[in-house]
Amino acid sequence: MASPASANMNAVRETMDVLLEISRLLNTGLDMESLSICVRLCEQGINPEALSSVIKELRKASDSLKASEISTNQG
Repeated sequence: MASPASANMNAVRETMDVLLEISRLLNTGLDMESLSICVRLCEQGINPEALSSVIKELRKASDSLKASEISTNQG
């Protein structure tokens, strides 16, 4: 018989697997580690909508940096 701790770990793993599948279906671009961090932040009381906005802004900034780096290397 599985211990309560191991049963809890299995439940957490299954939950994260389901969340990752939903994330993929919604094309969020989050990997398991990023999704796990987001879940932990939400569990700590971070507003999910604010977190989503921050992620979107970080992606925009990253894309902009990549684009400027490409144009700098080509020029």
